[in-house]
Amino acid sequence: MKTILTRGGIEFLAVFLGIALSLWVDDYREERELKERLNDDLIKIYKEVQANSANIETIIDLNEKYLSFEEKLLKILNKEIVYDFDEIVGLISDIRWPTYFGETTAYRSSVSSGRFNTSKNDSLVRQLSRLYEHFFVRLKLNGDILDKQAFDFTGNHSRNFNKAKFKQSSVDTLTLTKYFFSDEFHNGLLGTYEIRKNYYMNRLKDTKAQLDKVKSTYDKYYFN
Repeated sequence: MKTILTRGGIEFLAVFLGIALSLWVDDYREERELKERLNDDLIKIYKEVQANSANIETIIDLNEKYLSFEEKLLKILNKEIVYDFDEIVGLISDIRWPTYFGETTAYRSSVSSGRFNTSKNDSLVRQLSRLYEHFFVRLKLNGDILDKQAFDFTGNHSRNFNKAKFKQSSVDTLTLTKYFFSDEFHNGLLGTYEIRKNYYMNRLKDTKAQLDKVKSTYDKYYFN
């Protein structure tokens, strides 16, 4: 009887250990696959961050160039620079309002899969979350405001110079000169200039600084 019980106990223990080992192997395999996929996610996000950093530098440079056009027009309006009709038409024609839209596919994909929040690197997760959930969101909101202001300026002010911009005949330079020096045009230009200089450029530079911080965090905690 003892032999039978002993044999039964050994068989039960063997089955139990076999099941436990099988479950452990499955858990280990799943955890390893999760780590590998998370590692792939983080590499893709890093490449996305690098692309965003290069793109935002381009947008900053372009906006600084167009700010200089606006500032020159304002100096002409304030009679700090001699007025020249062809010059002001060229400046008005060349002004643009480029806004920035960050790439977010890699980050969003990792978050939606649930893998992103399994990372044990709290510093990297926090910096990435701030970049995508705060800085990019705030930058887009300010970009929408700049777009709205730009459409207003284009539709209500710069279009008055269309005939001159497109070098059409019968351009009334006297009327356009009077309009250029009017409070209406001056205030319209100041509206776009203020939004770009005091708000949008600051948001661009804040976001660029956060992108640099994320890259530094990657270099410190992930690639070393």
